[in-house]
Amino acid sequence: MNIFNRIIAVLLLLFLIILSVVSLVNVFAHLFKWSDVSDRILNSTSNVNVYIAALILLLILAVAILLLIFEFYKRKAKTAYLSAVKSGGAMVDLKSASQQIKEELLKVEDISDLKVKVVPKSDGVIIDVSAKLRKGLVISGKMQDVIEKTSKFAAENLGFKIIKTNFTATGFTDEKAGSIQKAPEDVKDEKETIN
Repeated sequence: MNIFNRIIAVLLLLFLIILSVVSLVNVFAHLFKWSDVSDRILNSTSNVNVYIAALILLLILAVAILLLIFEFYKRKAKTAYLSAVKSGGAMVDLKSASQQIKEELLKVEDISDLKVKVVPKSDGVIIDVSAKLRKGLVISGKMQDVIEKTSKFAAENLGFKIIKTNFTATGFTDEKAGSIQKAPEDVKDEKETIN
């Protein structure tokens, strides 16, 4: 959550906490009179039991305090265990693992708009890959190539036990798309023809 959202959430929660405490005290102590709107909601003549109103205000107070605590609670980094390390409990951060797999897959030609997500499970990881493919390809062959490259890299270089690797083609791009990378052989051929 960015700082602006956090400030707004904290101010809103503090407002709810103060309003709940003041309302809770006022239900029993009758320190002041509410405006017409709040009188209709909390007044005992409108068939709302005083204890029910106090319970509702107490619940609002508890929820606001709970949300305020969770706002500043440090979230634990999501990690996955490495099966390649046998002598201890080694783990890798899922964001960095996804980034490394993505960087490796960017070397594969004819794919663009690559997204990689690593999902930890108790007995390994599931890797979800989505990308756009170039039009005119043999789709099943390219998908199999990406799945094999992903599984091999994650198992050998990152040390994950791969349960399953999924690939989703999110769309197709033209051959002339600038985001599709060329193979190193194509770049060499172009340099030779220029010279």
